[in-house]
Amino acid sequence: MSESNKPQGLQVQFETQVTEQDLMNFKLYHNYHSVGGVAGLLFGIVALIICVVSVGQVNISYTLMMGFFGLFFTVYTPIGMKLKVKQQMKTVAAFKEPVRYTVTEEKILLQQGAVTEEMLWEDIFKIKCTGKSLVLYITSVRANIIPLRDIGDELDAFLTIAEKKLKPFQIKVGGRYGHRNN
Repeated sequence: MSESNKPQGLQVQFETQVTEQDLMNFKLYHNYHSVGGVAGLLFGIVALIICVVSVGQVNISYTLMMGFFGLFFTVYTPIGMKLKVKQQMKTVAAFKEPVRYTVTEEKILLQQGAVTEEMLWEDIFKIKCTGKSLVLYITSVRANIIPLRDIGDELDAFLTIAEKKLKPFQIKVGGRYGHRNN
């Protein structure tokens, strides 16, 4: 059979548009699913509790210092993230236009405007579901965010292809999406 007549396997197509809220959810997920993020949040909560309990019992500067640290780790961190996300949405070209994904057993084709990029399955480090997005990690720090609302009914077909091409430990989507990995 010639190359042009070769039957195509399963193919999935969908278009994504990452919004400010999608990027914020991604950043919050990563911050609070890391040891540093959880430790910072716990430290902030403990500092706020110590601040409240220590009022009138110790030097006021100690109480204020604990209040400052508590607010910094519990309030400033997400506010700082939100400001950074707003800036990224304005300056990063990849967030300005939708991305069209064409997924086959051979590769993932990404098209955004006039730019087309091929991603081989071997290039994918892991796939993880945050509950709101499917994240394709190219490295441990570089990823493509696919909002679940955009992939919709194509999620199962996408994961079927991914399960054929990747090792089980590379796919972490949880049982609620019909797949056993978590």
